[in-house]
Amino acid sequence: MPLCPHVLMPLFFALSVLLGSQAFGQIHPLTDQYSLNLFQLNPAVAGTERYAPLTFNTRQQWMGWDEAPVTQSVTFHTRLRSKGLFFTPQGFRNKGKNSFGKVGLGGGFFNYTYGSVGTTGIHLDYAYHMILDKGRLAFGLSPTVFQFRLNNLNRFVFPDPNDPVLSDTTFTGSLVFIDFNAGVHYYSDDAYAGLSIVQLFGSAVKFGEYRFPTTEDPSMNPDLARSFYAYAGYYFKIDRDMKIEPMALFKYNTRNGFRFDINATFHLREVFMAGAGYRWKEGFIVFAGLRLDNFAIKYLFEIPLTSQVPGRFTSHSIQLGFNLGQPIE
Repeated sequence: MPLCPHVLMPLFFALSVLLGSQAFGQIHPLTDQYSLNLFQLNPAVAGTERYAPLTFNTRQQWMGWDEAPVTQSVTFHTRLRSKGLFFTPQGFRNKGKNSFGKVGLGGGFFNYTYGSVGTTGIHLDYAYHMILDKGRLAFGLSPTVFQFRLNNLNRFVFPDPNDPVLSDTTFTGSLVFIDFNAGVHYYSDDAYAGLSIVQLFGSAVKFGEYRFPTTEDPSMNPDLARSFYAYAGYYFKIDRDMKIEPMALFKYNTRNGFRFDINATFHLREVFMAGAGYRWKEGFIVFAGLRLDNFAIKYLFEIPLTSQVPGRFTSHSIQLGFNLGQPIE
């Protein structure tokens, strides 16, 4: 059954209001969590850690705002071991430049909702690592499958409540997308840098002959629009146990335009970390983390600066991490 324009136009108007509000404080709800988990930003990060990190993350944005965005995610990545490795009670020893292995694998699950709109999906990540000077260069690709859905059609106002489209069982208010993320990541003991593209296809929500965004503005939805990222960080060693990590991130979303972030993180051994950052046109962040053996917990607090989000509304992220397997010494 074709969808009636006088029914769908109010639906998409309400949808545009909901999705537009999502753009006020971020470019993308998952990649904006890079301060706690860089793997969310770039599939080439798969396999770069000394452990195989399993992370659980939850983010509540704009506390106090009714039906504000909520995000949950789970990620895991590891490096396939090389035959050149051997096991000791202290862990896997490095025997030459190939000991770390060349292939990184990973994946994740994510879910975020705001108002009557939600997205749930999974991604699988592959990275190939090669030696470059004193570091390694990784290339990553990540196919992503996710469902975009309208959670409660009864909340939208229709001009004709008796329109047949409302009783049509084929109209579920949900769509399934297939997209790709890709990136390159360089890392060494002292520095790292990378480039990535998130949601390469820049999908658009379409029901029948009607679509959101419109054909005239196909990148209106920031969650589905293509995004580009470039970042770099360096570890300044204060002494044997302490170091400071400044980082800069540049991002461009075809809906929200250009933004940049600057962060600085203090590290005490591999046990404690704390830092702060500024997100241009978005807000300030502070974060801290503690690691106890193979368990880690991190917390991030955000204060939005944009005029569309009043200053009294704050955002919170909590991450639990489990470093699986033996460390590579």
